[in-house]
Amino acid sequence: MKIKAVLSTVVVPVDGLYRITTISRNNLPNLSGIPHYIGHPDTQKIVETFGAVPAENKLFEGLKPGETAVCFPIKQGKSTRREKGFSEAHQKVTLDDLDIRVVERLE
Repeated sequence: MKIKAVLSTVVVPVDGLYRITTISRNNLPNLSGIPHYIGHPDTQKIVETFGAVPAENKLFEGLKPGETAVCFPIKQGKSTRREKGFSEAHQKVTLDDLDIRVVERLE
């Protein structure tokens, strides 16, 4: 698996075919040295404990065929979106509040 990025949610800015799979933390691939594009403070801390590093540029340009991204979105029902209409930037979350999804751009 060629991991290009760590993201806070599934982001697909480039047209193509994708496979999205939710995985358990026991199946989390090695994220050491992989750039992350995450602005949410708690989620940043969590992915950095797995070795992800801040990206030089915060604009994620998408995946090429064969590349993957690992995403850490807040689980449905765990964010403030339902009550407030948006997720608060400084909402407190733990790893248990996040899903882990692998997005792979297919050939």
